[in-house]
Amino acid sequence: MTLPTVGFIGLGIMGRPMARHILQAGYPLVAHSRSRPPIDALVELGAREATTPAALAEQCAVVITCLPDDATVERVWLTGENAALPAMRPGALAIDMGTTSPSLTQRLAAAAQERGVAFLDAPVTGGQWGAEAGTLTIMVGGDPDAFQQALPLFQTMGKKVVYVGASGSGQRMKLANQIAVAVGMLAVSEALLFAEQAGLDLALTVETLSSGAAGSWAMENLGKRIAQGDFQPGFMIKLLQKDLAILMDEARRAGAPLPGTALTQQLYTALEHTGDERLGTQALILALRRLCGQDGV
Repeated sequence: MTLPTVGFIGLGIMGRPMARHILQAGYPLVAHSRSRPPIDALVELGAREATTPAALAEQCAVVITCLPDDATVERVWLTGENAALPAMRPGALAIDMGTTSPSLTQRLAAAAQERGVAFLDAPVTGGQWGAEAGTLTIMVGGDPDAFQQALPLFQTMGKKVVYVGASGSGQRMKLANQIAVAVGMLAVSEALLFAEQAGLDLALTVETLSSGAAGSWAMENLGKRIAQGDFQPGFMIKLLQKDLAILMDEARRAGAPLPGTALTQQLYTALEHTGDERLGTQALILALRRLCGQDGV
């Protein structure tokens, strides 16, 4: 069976390994990015380069984006010069794999439908490590037939692919995930701050707590990084903050009070103000250390 040509736009910390997995699975790949190094790396592996989103879309049966914010998503898909969606052929498939507001997702899906193009929202969780390993969880909203069409492609990038409902549902599921991620990170940070202030060994604390009821992915993986003083990003604070801004707006519309999420958002805002927005989300403990008079390192 001949595999469809796939276009991938956005080769950042997540998109670069995701695109590589697609290419290594045998799909013909066309890539576009503002950054030169990831394009060069994919071309070395056999991908082709497109100079604009429109030039990419003209060549592809499937177009995927993994972009950082709503403004970029809307410009690349619809409103910018050489946008992708107007150049796509009827019957093609458009997939947004970034975290995008549900309202923009539904506007893009409607615009795609007018052109005879199916549109799926398919945000991911698992961070850079999951993207590199091809073990992401992918949450998909949109037409169920389009989901079935895209499923083999999703399986090149993720170990769990879930169809969650109509257009925008994938994004709403991702926002629910981000609540647990953010507040869970606060819980881990507070536990380790207390242990530190009480004179306990942090590495031993993480090992012990990970084996009991307090165990979690965040404790085992990010708690370990905190104990090592490693704040390099698997997922950057500035990207989580973008997600939390979308989330809090959606929560207001839904009438859902989220006090723990709001507090965590404010602590991350404090880190943004001290120039730490490019650190990993585990750097939340730095904000707590500063509250108790430490210098934060």
